[in-house]
Amino acid sequence: MKVIHAAIHFNQNGTPFAEKFDDLYFSDSLGIEETQHVFLQHNQLPQRWDDWPAAQFVIAETGFGTGLNFLVTLALYAQLHTQKNIADFKLHFLTVEKYPLKKTDLIQALALYPELSLFSQELIEQYPINVGGCHRLEFFNGKVSLDLWLGDVHDVLPQWSAGEFGIVDCWYLDGFAPSKNPEMWTQDLFTQMARLAKQDCTYATFTAAGVVKRGLQDAGFSVEKQPGHSQKRHNLRGKLISKSAMRWPKPYFNRAPAYLSDLNKTNQAKIAVIGGGLAAANCAYALSQRGLKCDVYCQDATIAQGASGNHQGALYPHLNSVANTASQFHALAYLYASRFYRALNKNGNASAPPSFAHQWCGVIQLAFSDKVAQRYQNLIEQGVWSEELVRWLDPAEASNIANIELPYAGLFFPHGGWLNPPALVKSLFHQANTEVHCAKQLQHLTQINQGWQLSFSDQSQVDADIVILATGSDFANIKQLSTMPLNGVRGQVEHITSNAELSPLATVICHKGYLTPAYNNIHALGSTYIKGDYNCDYRVTEQSTNLNMHKKSLALSDWAQQISGQCQGRAAVRCGTADHLPMVGAIPDTASQLQQYPDLYKALPAQRYPVAKDYTNLYMLNGLGSRGLTTAPLLAEVLASQICAEPLPLPITILDALNPNRFLIRSLIRREFEID
Repeated sequence: MKVIHAAIHFNQNGTPFAEKFDDLYFSDSLGIEETQHVFLQHNQLPQRWDDWPAAQFVIAETGFGTGLNFLVTLALYAQLHTQKNIADFKLHFLTVEKYPLKKTDLIQALALYPELSLFSQELIEQYPINVGGCHRLEFFNGKVSLDLWLGDVHDVLPQWSAGEFGIVDCWYLDGFAPSKNPEMWTQDLFTQMARLAKQDCTYATFTAAGVVKRGLQDAGFSVEKQPGHSQKRHNLRGKLISKSAMRWPKPYFNRAPAYLSDLNKTNQAKIAVIGGGLAAANCAYALSQRGLKCDVYCQDATIAQGASGNHQGALYPHLNSVANTASQFHALAYLYASRFYRALNKNGNASAPPSFAHQWCGVIQLAFSDKVAQRYQNLIEQGVWSEELVRWLDPAEASNIANIELPYAGLFFPHGGWLNPPALVKSLFHQANTEVHCAKQLQHLTQINQGWQLSFSDQSQVDADIVILATGSDFANIKQLSTMPLNGVRGQVEHITSNAELSPLATVICHKGYLTPAYNNIHALGSTYIKGDYNCDYRVTEQSTNLNMHKKSLALSDWAQQISGQCQGRAAVRCGTADHLPMVGAIPDTASQLQQYPDLYKALPAQRYPVAKDYTNLYMLNGLGSRGLTTAPLLAEVLASQICAEPLPLPITILDALNPNRFLIRSLIRREFEID
């Protein structure tokens, strides 16, 4: 959902001043020194990072502001990594901001510190639009990630998944002073800090107010006064001195990693990914960004032969007029994918070519009927979504953007466009340096101790520590997926040769179907939607369905009525779910969970239920439906983060909605099973 930008002005020294809180974001001309003194030194980061033993270090911050604390921390990390070669762990920086700066204000504020320009420019380029939730940004060749959570800290922190023993190594307790911003400095804040902290987690804060000291002590932190910076007499620092294991808020949604939770910087797991499309390719890439290699096993003779093999695919989110769980997920996944594909294309080089065709031309969803127009207008009028994410077009604007006559209003997604999925899949595998084994159809998956033995149709076998099933519609023969309510949906897309009427089309247009601008002189027009049909032969009858749907939806556009098919196109089977949301995470041991939760319908307190039993080291990414281009990058990032025991870039409520055992849990709550 939309968040409100900060109202600020700049004082005579060029320092940003928050009008709501009547305070400066940082000290005039001393912002860097203040951050170094208060947060880096009092958390003893240079000393701790000298010999940090783990694969990651997690910093959490309560007020992002201009991003200065993050940038100074990033500069220290880069310095240690480059000059001393000691920062070889991954740095995660989690931060919250209720009132994010406009990008123009951010640019002006950070211009005060040209010595940080190398990193501040990266932040400015990736800076997200004002949509609530987590925006994961990558820095320093993927070794540093910034999770910028937009929203109120009291809403955001309870949505961070922390496992049993916490995720945070160090807190930057920032934000405007307690006297200026009392709503933030509450006991709930300090309690959440303790929940999320690891044992011996440190903190530092610029304030020494009594309410802060008492709140930290009551939450289990030690409190030490330290000399302040500049005109401030004292600061506080300390660490968590009492940490007990904490239960999952909902233990039947288990996201505890089974294998790599104790991963150190030298361990390498043998990882197998089953699949050859967008889901598998994104998993391979996300793992590679963590220094983990995997082997990919694809049942087809070559990659991207299923639903990921279409000529063009559109990138845009599915939104509703209310910010429900599904809409929030699609908005965040879409924005992540948009940043991800741009960076992927930018990072390509001679040895890892970006070469996937694409066009960031935007996407128009046409209001092709009165009913649809009313629904779209309601979406805009509710004001839930930022105008930077989606805005209303009148017919003249729609025609101008599309460069073709469109006598319809509609919604416009300026960050969207189209991509060529087969080339994208190839680029992902190539940049991940992944070995892909084709013509390898998985027949059996057998658990051996903590790992797995994979048996293929060519009689070959391999062993793996971790297996990820990213099979798309090819799930039927895999026993461990037999209880998953996945379904196949056939879709046929037409390939329409461009002509004088169609060639000017400059954006993707969607109605009941869609039409893309030309790529290699071919427009993609689709698509049919037939549940339970796994046949991939081209059908003339479905060509008629596609053309008729298109002409009916665009009845007022003469050019649309002239489109004719050439019996050329492609059919493939998507994999979907009953609630139209994908599945990502550990695969549930259904038989065990049926025995674990016979009284789940009683809604007992969480501590009364055992932690859900999943198959050890077996994960899935599936059920992407027709939204794989939009959702696969973020889903793969979630899965890789889960496997590596890293912070997860989605809130708990959305993670629950994507968990593979959610249908089982719902059935148990409704008492739809008879349990022996």
